[in-house]
Amino acid sequence: MLYVSWDPVLIGISILVSFVASFVALDSAARMVSAGLRAALFWRLAGGVTLGLGIWSMHFIGMLAMKMPMVMHYDLPITVFSLLVAMFASTLSINIAMQGERLSARRLMLATAILSSGVVTMHYVGMSALMIHDGIRWNYALIALSALIAVAASGAGLWLAFSLRRQSKRIIVNRLLAAVVMGCAIAAMHYTGMSAAT
Repeated sequence: MLYVSWDPVLIGISILVSFVASFVALDSAARMVSAGLRAALFWRLAGGVTLGLGIWSMHFIGMLAMKMPMVMHYDLPITVFSLLVAMFASTLSINIAMQGERLSARRLMLATAILSSGVVTMHYVGMSALMIHDGIRWNYALIALSALIAVAASGAGLWLAFSLRRQSKRIIVNRLLAAVVMGCAIAAMHYTGMSAAT
């Protein structure tokens, strides 16, 4: 079995990236409320692309934090595909969740399913882009746990994005706290998924 070590600085940066991406997505969701049709479309796209890019960046920074005594490199087409999956799922789910004055359970479940499946797909496609000499063995219980965390994080994140759209007192504080929750949940999903691989 190979000895694996972790770079705590890169782990910290990966968590910070997920927090910043979550905050920007929440802020973009708030800007949709008072914007006109064109501007609202821009903020929906900006929020989705930023969230997807942030989740993807967090994932690959987290993978770079893993140090193994062997040669590793990334397959470029697979890596780019994982980025596109993350951005597409994030943008589509935000557009579904942010419509209308009320977030129905049906819309929340649909948006959650799209975002969580996109995050999980991005994660494991991204893992498959990591080219190493020996094959990876998977712990399927941890894979299932990482998927459950992704569903919980996606649902909570979309609900928070919708709920915190309106301006109020303490809105920045609430948005910061929500971004911390989302960022930690995204990181938990990533590092649970990473621990599933041997």
